[in-house]
Amino acid sequence: MSGVLRVRAAEGALRAAMEQGIRTPEDLAQALEDCRLLQSPETAAARAALRPVAFRPTTVPVHTTAPGIATDSPAADLALQLAMSQPDVLRTAVSSATEVRITVRPQSVSSLTWWLWRFQVAPETGVHQDGVYTARGHRQGVTVDLVVTGDVVAAWTEGEHRAP
Repeated sequence: MSGVLRVRAAEGALRAAMEQGIRTPEDLAQALEDCRLLQSPETAAARAALRPVAFRPTTVPVHTTAPGIATDSPAADLALQLAMSQPDVLRTAVSSATEVRITVRPQSVSSLTWWLWRFQVAPETGVHQDGVYTARGHRQGVTVDLVVTGDVVAAWTEGEHRAP
């Protein structure tokens, strides 16, 4: 992996950690260590051997960019940052230099509201259909089509943050 991608991954991890309220140097260091792209294969393998095995259904993230879109465009850069630093991200699809579709599976209702906040989405502007919530937002000059899936969507829509 190139040095530029490693630096971008580190930057994304730090931004995400700071936006989540992590302020101590120890917590920021842990956020960087958790970013797999910053670890050497030997370090990652050693850490994996020490962790307890968790049986949780997982999906393989899919990240696509339309042909002809520069990898350093604002949308591609945002997609890369999120894909490298946020475990909720299932898919990113960059359709133009300033448009991206991001599919997330939040782990909690508070995580879902964090995603809405991150992309400046008013909850009532989205659409809830068949267990999926979709909305359009913005971040760093990029139009974001946010797709939220998972059991948390039903809990959120039944709670105080009802989507229409």
